[in-house]
Amino acid sequence: MILRLISILLACASIEAFAPSTGCRSATSLHSTLPSAPSIKLDRQDADCKSATSLHSTLPSAPSIKLDRQDADCKSATSLHSTVPSSPTFKLDPQDAWIEQLDYAGFAKEVTALGKELQKNTGQADVDHLNKIVSWRNIAAAIGVSTMWMPPNPLTIIALSTWTYASWTMIAHHACHGGYNRVDAGKFNSRGFALGSVKKRIEDWCDWMMPEAWNVEHNRLHHYHLGEDLDPDLVERNLSFLREMDIPKPLKYGVALALMSIWKSYYYAPNTFKELQITKWRQEGRELPTNFDPNEPVTLRSCSFQKMMGTRQLLRLSTQQTPLLLFPGLEPTLFSHAVVNLVLAEMLTNIHGFITIVTNHAGSDLYKFRDEVQPKSGSFYVRQVVSSANYNGGSDLLDFSQGWLNYQIEHHVWPDLSMKQYQLGAPKLEEICQKYGVPYVKENVFVRLAKTLNIMVGQSSMREFPTEMEPQKDKARKGVTWKSTNGAIDEPE
Repeated sequence: MILRLISILLACASIEAFAPSTGCRSATSLHSTLPSAPSIKLDRQDADCKSATSLHSTLPSAPSIKLDRQDADCKSATSLHSTVPSSPTFKLDPQDAWIEQLDYAGFAKEVTALGKELQKNTGQADVDHLNKIVSWRNIAAAIGVSTMWMPPNPLTIIALSTWTYASWTMIAHHACHGGYNRVDAGKFNSRGFALGSVKKRIEDWCDWMMPEAWNVEHNRLHHYHLGEDLDPDLVERNLSFLREMDIPKPLKYGVALALMSIWKSYYYAPNTFKELQITKWRQEGRELPTNFDPNEPVTLRSCSFQKMMGTRQLLRLSTQQTPLLLFPGLEPTLFSHAVVNLVLAEMLTNIHGFITIVTNHAGSDLYKFRDEVQPKSGSFYVRQVVSSANYNGGSDLLDFSQGWLNYQIEHHVWPDLSMKQYQLGAPKLEEICQKYGVPYVKENVFVRLAKTLNIMVGQSSMREFPTEMEPQKDKARKGVTWKSTNGAIDEPE
């Protein structure tokens, strides 16, 4: 009996001694009789053994994972890999989840139908409404001009400012877009308003911007490239110098607030003029100047002062108070009062315009885009909605105070409607957006101002729209061009 036990022990010893060079079969039978520690040691030395699969099932989890890393070509690695979580796939941010299920075709169909309905409804009531707004503007002008000889005072300054603001944001804006081309509204037609002569320029719209330049920069480029790199009014890009400025945030906000009082003359008018010049150069087949970036904003410092103002704004800022020089003995004082009132009114108009214009398309809840799309397509309509913001409104008085810019979403979806039709169409478009899950942003104008200032100083950024998820048939691969100057949506070539 003792001899038999000795022979079995010797046999086991001889098998263990030769285990590293033996085949897989011995390892399988041996594993069932050996203690766990020698078993682990044996497996690491013979990782290429086919029995590693069966051996792996009895080993602790940590050595098992280590074994797989050492022997990537082992068949057991395949089964082990299947238990490791795969790298996460790209998923839309919860705020963008609506994009994935959006029915572009259905949305476009309903928005187009509503636009045609509003166009069809345009009639004499719209002309009467326009005339009411013009009369309000004229009352402000009469009060301002008749009292500007007085020492600087709020009544005169607000009246003069309202005259300028209403002339631009409500009357010239909608007339230049062709909002009254479908009715007989007299001179308020996009193909003649403020165009053709200095006389018409002064009578219809005497402001910092040239109407021809406005028609190119605003009606064409801004409206049909909203939120894109080609949008000349993209706040995030145009204020990159301030966003990147290495100064404390409070100072950045101070700079942004200071720009509000001069932005129209210092920045906006020069940029509209720049776009007009670029258009003329391209029509003439001329190359752009060396080192000139057409997407970079310009200011009054980099533009010809005479070209920007000429006889236009100088006439307004000087001749209005000239009659005051006819009063003997009092003329210097009266004249100086008028100049101060006009300058302060201009600053107020800038601030008023900034709050209601610049804030329409800036904020961390609005989108920017990487390419172009065809006008009137589903993608085009969606972009106009999600890259614009409305303000609270609904009454003529409140809408007048906000320059009718509180219907910015509707205005960008249908640029050539009357002011009255925007009032009527806004709640209907909002219902369509809710039906299809398209974000429709409407907030208090001062909430939008805060969000705009945050964009300007780099506190926040616009949202990136996943343009690859838009229908490919909507893409404008050859760009967008126009046959006429007013840039109505029905006229792109």
